[in-house]
Amino acid sequence: MRAAPSRASLLALLVTASCGADFAPRSVLQDLRVLAILAAPLEVGPGESVTLRAVTVPPPGGSLVKERWTFCPFSIGASAGYACAVPQCEERCTAANPACAVAGGKVTANPTLLAQGCLAKLGAGGLPPGLPSQVPAGLEVLFRLESLGSDGSRRETVQRLPAYPGGVPATRNLPPVIQQVTVGGLAAAPGATTAPLARGAKVEICAQLSADSVQRYQDALGRTIPETLVISFYTTAGRFDFDRANGPVGCVELEAKDLPSGPVTAGVWAVARDLRGGAAVTGFDPATGALTPIAIPIP
Repeated sequence: MRAAPSRASLLALLVTASCGADFAPRSVLQDLRVLAILAAPLEVGPGESVTLRAVTVPPPGGSLVKERWTFCPFSIGASAGYACAVPQCEERCTAANPACAVAGGKVTANPTLLAQGCLAKLGAGGLPPGLPSQVPAGLEVLFRLESLGSDGSRRETVQRLPAYPGGVPATRNLPPVIQQVTVGGLAAAPGATTAPLARGAKVEICAQLSADSVQRYQDALGRTIPETLVISFYTTAGRFDFDRANGPVGCVELEAKDLPSGPVTAGVWAVARDLRGGAAVTGFDPATGALTPIAIPIP
């Protein structure tokens, strides 16, 4: 039931950068890592606010020390690392900023109002070339997150978000739903401990998404096409044969190798993405921010 990853699965709406070298595969969590940024709603209508929360794994034995959020209404694009087209309009999100407020580990902002405020601040004579004189009916805004771990490790994550001041699509994008994860063919819920995996042995891990996770939408060419669902797998010990698989059912193999001496436990997570900004993470509690893995003992 395993599916090899496609070229589409290599695309991601989550862009990460790290200070320092990382010689382990990206699927092995040996440092501070942002698994996903969850946004609601995924397509923001006129006058609406959006709330975002990062799903972060702290460095081993350490903690997340700091999160710094900023908002940009107009981006230069991928070629420039999603830099803000108008630096003076980049908004710092803090607990004291009602326009882009941080509270309880979440950030809440109104993209339309922030974009309008940017244009009003610049005035007609101060608009950079290519920037509209008024907020367009649809635009892509950016939230940037800088994370700092207790070991000094840093991560920078960018979340691109479509905003529709002129009115949202009739059917909005919804995040995928992870129905079940199996380890060795048996259902394994977050917080559960599976059967032990012998050193050098392999076990198949599969994630199944709900049937309605695949939505149809209109692309930039006006075609109505189905979403591409990608499932990424992460572990704190061992190595995957592939770190991604295509949904709605994706499977990989975890091999108990490249391990330290002595018994260890592999904490495993699955992250589903629809490549339009929607994401879901196994074992994440949005109310508390707690992140619970599936535990695979390796004697």
